[in-house]
Amino acid sequence: MSETIICLACYGDRLASVFDNADEFRFYKVDGDGIYPAGHLSLPSKDPMDRTSAIQACGVSTLICGAVCRRTQQQFINAGITVRPWVRGGVEEVLEAFRSDTLSALAMPGCRAAADSSATPGMSCCRAGRGLGRRRAGADGVLNMDNKRRRS
Repeated sequence: MSETIICLACYGDRLASVFDNADEFRFYKVDGDGIYPAGHLSLPSKDPMDRTSAIQACGVSTLICGAVCRRTQQQFINAGITVRPWVRGGVEEVLEAFRSDTLSALAMPGCRAAADSSATPGMSCCRAGRGLGRRRAGADGVLNMDNKRRRS
């Protein structure tokens, strides 16, 4: 059986809300039902290519993180790394959810496809570009295309 290494993109003792804001990668070896610390990497660089290369060089098979842009997510997928994005929580909470296969319970608010390993690559964002960010709800909370036209 090959060794499984997961990486948590952290800010302090929690997952970073945004992958690019992580100040540390924490690595864990998954062995049977146990998860054991396997090291960490402080991140002085904000360059996405440096971060992607670091994760690849450490032999990571799964990245667990908060929000991540599609381009970065696709780079990991192309490298054979499973990305479980849109997750929030403390390190211990996330590790337990990973072990028990309940990461979806730690989805960021509004993210239906969060942490779904079966999600289509690049489409695991909160609203897949079709949510309230594109159309504004009126005062009554109802989406209305007229609201968009009024702002134009």
